[in-house]
Amino acid sequence: MPKKTAKTETKTEATPSPASLVAAGSGFETTAVVGLPKFNPHARPATTEQVSTTPIRQSYEQVQESARGAGVDEWRAVDKARAELSELYHNLREDSRYSEEYKSETAWRRYEETREKIEALAPEARSKMLKSAENSERFSIPVPEKQGLITQDTDKLLLSAHERNRLEGLLNRAERQAKGPFKTKPVDILAREYERGLGEGGPGGGATVRAVIQLARDYGFDINAIVDAHRKPHHHGALEDAQAARMRANMVGRSVPQPPFPHPEQIGRTSPQRTGTYSAGAKTFTPREKGTLFKKTRRRRSWK
Repeated sequence: MPKKTAKTETKTEATPSPASLVAAGSGFETTAVVGLPKFNPHARPATTEQVSTTPIRQSYEQVQESARGAGVDEWRAVDKARAELSELYHNLREDSRYSEEYKSETAWRRYEETREKIEALAPEARSKMLKSAENSERFSIPVPEKQGLITQDTDKLLLSAHERNRLEGLLNRAERQAKGPFKTKPVDILAREYERGLGEGGPGGGATVRAVIQLARDYGFDINAIVDAHRKPHHHGALEDAQAARMRANMVGRSVPQPPFPHPEQIGRTSPQRTGTYSAGAKTFTPREKGTLFKKTRRRRSWK
């Protein structure tokens, strides 16, 4: 049998598509697949810890349901009263058994009662939440052992005042001596003194820490930039609690929905006079003068 010879097929090279790219000078070809994200060699991959700590957006109801702490009960009572009032409006509007006067009087009476209740509960809820936030913020600041940011001891107060004067002198001297972009920042000076106070401990270290925090608050410096390097997990937890409490305080509302019915006084001014309870818009009966109901009238005779 004749031996088969393999035929060489000549293929015409197609024009390379944009998906096939050749890296110039690399020595090898790289093919880009359409649909895949472009590789960025400068991007840092996200770690598991970074992905897990990403906050999840919660709804208003979820935040309120999971909330704990001071002022939360009052916050829930405010929203419950507001929801019950809105439900009352809906039921009155859909119920055809009652007259417009009854709906208006009932709705506006409940509105006034609910408004008084909310005006008392909402400020109380906000006050408790903000106070809780301040306490949590204070607990989020590391202090020396057996020391605190607030004290009533006279000796400790005198030490704190002395340390404050000393630190203010350091800040003023650094401001006068150093000039240009390389001068020491006040926050760096306070951070250094804060670290020294923590290391020293005792009444002296506690006085330094208190003076640093007071100056940072009075001058408007970032306290977190001073103390964050020394925080432990329970300090970070207290800071998160403070931030959550302030967020909840901003979510407490004082608005009260008004009734979808005209005020009873407006109904009395705009509606016609009514006689009795069940007249429902009937015109008022006006009696005629006595003897005029069947009063005889003179008629001209037809043949005249």
